[in-house]
Formats: sequence, C-alpha cells, structure tokens
Amino acid sequence: MKKKTIVMLSAVLLVFVAVPITQARGDNVSIQEDAVIPFYQYISVLSSSLSIGKTGKAVSSGNVYYPDSYDSTLSIELQRKNGSRWSVVKSWSESFTGKGSHSLEEEYYVTSGNTYRVVSTAKIKDGNKILETATRTSSEVTY
Repeated sequence: MKKKTIVMLSAVLLVFVAVPITQARGDNVSIQEDAVIPFYQYISVLSSSLSIGKTGKAVSSGNVYYPDSYDSTLSIELQRKNGSRWSVVKSWSESFTGKGSHSLEEEYYVTSGNTYRVVSTAKIKDGNKILETATRTSSEVTY
C-alpha cells in the first residue's frame, strides 16, 4: 500500500514539474492539420491552396497576413509529383507593402494523370533585410 502511494505521488509530482519545464524552454509549436507548425514572430497566417477543375485549370493561391507595417514577398509554386519527388511546374511571386492580408492567385492548365500541390513562401522584410521566412504546402490534388 505504501509503495502504491509513493508511486502515485511521484507520478503527480512529475506532471507538475514537467509542464513548467516544457513551457520555460520557450518551444513555440502548435498542432494544426496533423503537423507541427512553428509560431512566427511577424507572420500571423500563411495559407496555401490548390483546386483543379474538370478542364485541367489549376488555381494556385497563397495568402499571408501580418499585423505590422513591413514589406513582404509572397511566392507560390505549382509542383507536380514525379515518383517520390516534386518538381516545379510554374512559379509566381509578388511584392507587397504595408500590413494586412496579401494574396496571390494564379491559373495554369495542368495535364491529367498527375498529382499536384502548391507551396507558398512568404518573406517579411524591413528594407532589404529579411526578418522572417515561412513556407506552407497545400493538400495534394490528383487530376
């Protein structure tokens, strides 16, 4: 009985000690869509999406939101799966000034029998200095 009590108290103590240690380490991670996504200092939201219509028209889009007044570059890449690797089919990029939500959406006709995805990359800049870079990948779409 005494042994069970000691084991139980040890387990409870371990929980209370482990939680503050984890928080004190400063690991900034969040679980989202079954993936570990880091928190960013400047970027609040980064999204990436792909839709392909019946005619093969792929609509690739990326969106970035940041609350502070910086410049940014948003790039999107339409990628095709080749075996276990991905190759860039088409890429686009646009620069933005000021805070808020900035989007880039482009169309491109793809060939059937392939799997595609979009990779969005946002760079937050202060003049020529890059403050932060973040990347987000869309779900895969087979056409």
